[in-house]
Amino acid sequence: MQLKLLNFHKMLANFSTSLVGGFIPLIIYRQTQSLFLSVGYLFCMYLVNIIINLIFKNKFQKHPQLFLLIRAIPILAYSLSVLLIDVNFVWGIILVTIFYAANLSFKGNSTEVILNYSVSQNTNSKSFGMTRVFEQLGSIIAVVAGGLFLDYLETYVLIIVAMSIYIISTIPLLIFYIRSRKNKGFNKELVSNAFMQFSQIEDRSKQGKQVAKKILFQYGVMYFLVAFLDVFCSLYNIFIYVKLGQFAAAGYFNAVYNATFAVSSYLVGYVSAKIDTTILSSICFIINGICSAIVPFFNNLIVVYVLFGIIGFCYPFYSLFLIERMLAKTRILGVSNRAIFIRENASAMGKAFVLIFGLFGTLIPAFIVMGSGLVAAGGLLNASEEHSRKTLVHYLEDDLEEDVIDVKKRKKPKKGKAKKQKS
Repeated sequence: MQLKLLNFHKMLANFSTSLVGGFIPLIIYRQTQSLFLSVGYLFCMYLVNIIINLIFKNKFQKHPQLFLLIRAIPILAYSLSVLLIDVNFVWGIILVTIFYAANLSFKGNSTEVILNYSVSQNTNSKSFGMTRVFEQLGSIIAVVAGGLFLDYLETYVLIIVAMSIYIISTIPLLIFYIRSRKNKGFNKELVSNAFMQFSQIEDRSKQGKQVAKKILFQYGVMYFLVAFLDVFCSLYNIFIYVKLGQFAAAGYFNAVYNATFAVSSYLVGYVSAKIDTTILSSICFIINGICSAIVPFFNNLIVVYVLFGIIGFCYPFYSLFLIERMLAKTRILGVSNRAIFIRENASAMGKAFVLIFGLFGTLIPAFIVMGSGLVAAGGLLNASEEHSRKTLVHYLEDDLEEDVIDVKKRKKPKKGKAKKQKS
């Protein structure tokens, strides 16, 4: 039930936030004609995103629905701050950076914790895929509508529409929160039987923590690289706006990306249910790395649309693969929510890292670094997955061997007792 409500919320919420949020760097460029300030805003925003994640780390796990409800506050605040940019640029950009970062933190951590909780009984890519489909449906319409609104209407009209839709999107979350908050397992960390058994044994508990750290680190590295592509649309939006001076043009490219992303997310569940998609995911990583690195070198709009479509289509294959594998392994160790927080912070770090290379007068180096990171991730994926699998299996098998030895020791009678029984 919660998954359906979450999907409905995500569709409307993404629509409302994409109307304004996706165009903020372009609004900054329109006001200042400075590429440095447009990219610098994104860079600083992701740094603030990391800080807010750390501050509210424990709260996100306990009250994710509540954070999605109060997310309306930073959304309203950054929307109004956009209007302030025209009046007082310095304070406007500072407030937009802080509140948009808070909006991302409240969204990313909370929705993923709820998703983890909601699909715990059905851990396949189909559940994750359908959630991503609903996410993209809202964004597809919003990026086109937002671009047209900004080209032909006043910004405040867009803000009123965006806020109204987000408030509507919180209704299903509020209903579910009121109905379910008294349930014992509501928003609790998911743990396996193995974890519950090991946690009672001091040595096994220490070993489990070490195994968890290794696996969390590996996924942190992978998500650091995956996040390189998460700034692709933002950077290309600035790139094309500098060339054409139209918000709508950026919206059309994003719509193609989101549309193919949605279609692919739906297909991934069926494909992964029939075959092991590790190699396919690696190939999609490499394809996206190549496409994202070469896209700024093409002036032909048809070619650019095709590249955007390919990137959007390939992305779900490895992103859904990673989230499914990560949660499956970390649930066994009782650290799946912790994995989500590490994923969010590693992703923010990856985005900030790529943006550094776009601060020096041209965006081309950022696209090249982005592509190189994705190709590297494709090369690492299979080895990383195999290493984490062996680490976890070895940990679990060690315990089984110790249990067998203990049973044999208990069954084997002592020599003194054996002689006494014979006499």
